[in-house]
Amino acid sequence: MEVKQNNLIKSLSIQPLIVVIRLEHQFFNISHRRKNLLLKIEKLSNHGIKNIEIGWDANPEWVHLILEIKNKFRSINIGVASISSIQSFESILSLDLNYSMSPFFNKEIHLKAIKYNQLVIPGISNIENFKEAINLGYKIVKIFPASKLGINFIKELQDFKKKDIFFIGAGGIKSKNLKRLLKNGYDALVIGRELRNQLPDKDLEIWLKDY
Repeated sequence: MEVKQNNLIKSLSIQPLIVVIRLEHQFFNISHRRKNLLLKIEKLSNHGIKNIEIGWDANPEWVHLILEIKNKFRSINIGVASISSIQSFESILSLDLNYSMSPFFNKEIHLKAIKYNQLVIPGISNIENFKEAINLGYKIVKIFPASKLGINFIKELQDFKKKDIFFIGAGGIKSKNLKRLLKNGYDALVIGRELRNQLPDKDLEIWLKDY
């Protein structure tokens, strides 16, 4: 897990943004949705996006979809969102992912992740879970929901931490706020539902020119 954490920190230091894409309802039952997803990822890549997360899905076909995306877009750092159950965790074991994320801290999942050398970044919303994550060896945590917890929560965590921790903000983040949040404690940000159709808007296009 140590190597995967260092690699992700390196990738996000180059471009501190992850775009998350969640699969549409009945995604696997409507054939054109797969094609549309691949086109969307291609457009994001063409805009210069380097890190993309795909939402987890219980459909058995989901694993094959992720493998297809990884093979087709080798220049993109592909991860998975919403690993929040043992079922979802077990489904990623065969994928050799660089990273995945959980919306909250689940000690059982994180202990299994460490055992199997999987980087499942914990979602943190309070100091106690932050302490537990550090004790497990995490150097990266996800602050969720960042839009509600705000800048003061980051300051609180920074005051507590005993070593360098890489903070990823997620939840309700708008592209117009990327610069402000990155200047005020966040090391990287996740953006998804606030982007219409998960494609860059004008604010994100302007921000990307610096990366």
